[in-house]
Amino acid sequence: MQRYHNLDFLRAFAMMMGLVFHAPLLFWFPDFAKGFGIENIAPAEEWLNILGRFISSWRMPLFFLLAGFFSILVIERKGTLQLIKDRIIRVGLTCLVFSSLYDILDGSYDFTTAHLWFLRDLIIFVFCFSFLYQFQSIKNLLIREISTKKIVVLLLWLIATVPLAYILNNLWHPLGLKSSATYFEIKIGNFVYYFSYFLLGVILYSNQIIFTKLKNRKIILVLSVLSVLALLLRLYIDFLTIGQLDDLRDLAQSQFDPVLVLYNSVLIGVNTVCWSLFFIGLASKFIHSDSAVLRWFVELSYPIYIIHTIPIIMTSVVFYRAGLDQISIFLLTIVCGFIVCVILYYIFIKFTPLNWILNGYSKSPLKLRFWGG
Repeated sequence: MQRYHNLDFLRAFAMMMGLVFHAPLLFWFPDFAKGFGIENIAPAEEWLNILGRFISSWRMPLFFLLAGFFSILVIERKGTLQLIKDRIIRVGLTCLVFSSLYDILDGSYDFTTAHLWFLRDLIIFVFCFSFLYQFQSIKNLLIREISTKKIVVLLLWLIATVPLAYILNNLWHPLGLKSSATYFEIKIGNFVYYFSYFLLGVILYSNQIIFTKLKNRKIILVLSVLSVLALLLRLYIDFLTIGQLDDLRDLAQSQFDPVLVLYNSVLIGVNTVCWSLFFIGLASKFIHSDSAVLRWFVELSYPIYIIHTIPIIMTSVVFYRAGLDQISIFLLTIVCGFIVCVILYYIFIKFTPLNWILNGYSKSPLKLRFWGG
């Protein structure tokens, strides 16, 4: 059975980048710091804000794209019912169990999803896609080979989904794509945006020649240049849009020029498309075969993303109290937070029933022995 090692790696990479993205949380959200007795913490330095914008512009759309690809892969190999069964356990149940654990830490249960909001969205996408895929006309549309011209149209649509999401969310603001906070908060714009990437992943399954084209050295070089230029232009528009703020923690309560917000939203879309294609091309170029290290990285990625926020925050608190500067705190938090998460994984997940939920029963070293089995 063919394995897509390049996409396995890319999905794990997107998960692990969550540790990098969340490492500066202490500086972005002073309430976290106050919870550990740290008052009047300095805001994040600008390089941390730039890094956050860079990662957030492509990581989750790329994840949903890969989720769409692997969803159609499971359907083609094992059927729709198997996809639904697997995702209910590994996505839906994981979201319910772990978001509930995070939710009750403050002493109350508010149905918040914390950093696991994407699992709530993903299970909805799986159900919607599984339903739509039963219609032959839609199935034919999604699995047909498409021309270069149609690919360009799809990419333009993906770019347009960002300002469209702002409109649908009724929030013409740089935070127009802010994720839902609870199970019951529905943001139609976010659904349109992320589901579009999910469906692109489905379409890529029948158009895998695109992977071959993207891993061409010249294409990778062009995409790298376009991606960097798009990022620099976005940072410039960001400066014009939100540069007047003394503290980005006041972002949510501020008003902005709607024209600049429009430019900003379009550039977010361009960044997402360029960087997603670049990373797909790069992974397809260099990840060709399986290895023990790759299997370990893929195995760890999902569980570590699920459990990483508390270790990351507590680790950053330790280094902050040690009097280190922000770059030292950031780097040491990533390294030490990862090590702590790996230890927690081997103690509390790998050899326990939790691994049945996260990585699947068949991949878990813990098996039940039934009488006569």
